[in-house]
Amino acid sequence: MRLPSQVSSGAKLLETFGLYHLTRLKADKTLKEMADAFEKAQGRLKQRIEAYKAAEASAMTAMAIRDGEDDAFDEAIGQLALDVLKATGNSKKSALYLKYFPDGMTAVVGAPLEAELQKASVILAKLAEEEETGIAAHAGPIRTALEALAAAIDTHKSAMEVEMQTYGMLQTEKVNWLDTYKKDYRDLTRLFYKAPKKAEGYFKPASKGDKADKEAKKEPETPATPKV
Repeated sequence: MRLPSQVSSGAKLLETFGLYHLTRLKADKTLKEMADAFEKAQGRLKQRIEAYKAAEASAMTAMAIRDGEDDAFDEAIGQLALDVLKATGNSKKSALYLKYFPDGMTAVVGAPLEAELQKASVILAKLAEEEETGIAAHAGPIRTALEALAAAIDTHKSAMEVEMQTYGMLQTEKVNWLDTYKKDYRDLTRLFYKAPKKAEGYFKPASKGDKADKEAKKEPETPATPKV
């Protein structure tokens, strides 16, 4: 009897091996107690899978919103840069341009997100001292974009933490499910000790070799650390 590996995806355990095993157990009225217990194990694994998928979707949504706010922030900074260039005759070597973009605009909008927030705070401090009305008017839009981006970054971080937590709980539940699955095999082997192979009929054999390796690759990867 070849049992499924712990590296198999939760969905594979639930929808292939679990469904087959539970169906076979339910078909045998003398195994109702075992079927009921395994059905609960199936339910717990399904809940963990659904929780992880929901958390994964929330993290992806939060990432998309964060990236959208980043684009809006970059646009606000870009508008400032354009007006500064207009005021200086399109000179990137002018004192005014270097005041806001000493390393160029790309160094601001192309920086890691946390660095963008820091650089924007410096720009806002300089805008607060600006005497040129047209340039100073950019303070409001940049502050709004900065606050929206900061909030989106925090939301994404929180969503990633939840995703990591639910992923860990899913892996734990897979171990619990496999323990129940293996216990059923041991119990059925003892029950059918006069005909050992009969017990194997209640389980779908796992693949081996290359097929097993391919199945393992279907397991969701550990959530990546958010890039900030």
